[in-house]
Amino acid sequence: MKRSLLATAVALSLGVSATADAGTAGLTGVWTGTYSFAMFSPGFAPVGAPTAPQAWSWDFGAGTITIANTTTFYASVWTAHNVTFVDNGDGTYGNPTPGVTPNMLFDWSVNLNIPVDATWDVTDNGNGTLTVASVSTTIMPSSAAFPGFHPTFTGTLGSAVPVPAAVWLMGSGLIGLVGVARRRRS
Repeated sequence: MKRSLLATAVALSLGVSATADAGTAGLTGVWTGTYSFAMFSPGFAPVGAPTAPQAWSWDFGAGTITIANTTTFYASVWTAHNVTFVDNGDGTYGNPTPGVTPNMLFDWSVNLNIPVDATWDVTDNGNGTLTVASVSTTIMPSSAAFPGFHPTFTGTLGSAVPVPAAVWLMGSGLIGLVGVARRRRS
C-alpha cells in the first residue's frame, strides 16, 4: 500500500499519468508542431523534393487543421484551406466518408480549390507528443489539376497543456511526496 502511494506521488510529481496510455481517442485542445510535405504521382513516384519543416496546428475540439506553408513547390507556394477531420476511433483522422468528400482544398499557382481526400495516422508517443503520418492522401479524380496525385504530410505535434496546469500537477505531486516523507518519520 505504501509503495503504491509512493509510486503514485512520484508519478504525479513528474507529470506522468499513473494510468495506462489511452491512445489518441478523445484528444482535445489545440496541438502544434511541424510537418514535412512531399508530393507523389499516381504511381507513387516522388514529384519534386520534400519541403523543409513547416508549422501546423490541429484543433481536436473543432476538427480543423491550420497549415502554414512558406516553401515553394515548383516555383509557387501552395496553401491549404478548409482542412477538416474527424476521429475515426482507431488513431486515424480523416473524412467521415473517405474517398467521397474532400476534407482539404489546395491552392497552387493559378489552380484554386484543388480537392484533396486525406486520412492521417496519429500515434501517441506517451510523452506529450504525437506523430502524424499520411495514410492515404489523394487529389480527387474530379480535379482539373493533378488528379490522382498524392500530397503527403509527416510530422509531429506537441501537447498544448497550459503551463499553470502543469505547475499545479507538479505542486500536488510534491505535496504528496512531503506527506509520504512525514508519515515515514512518525
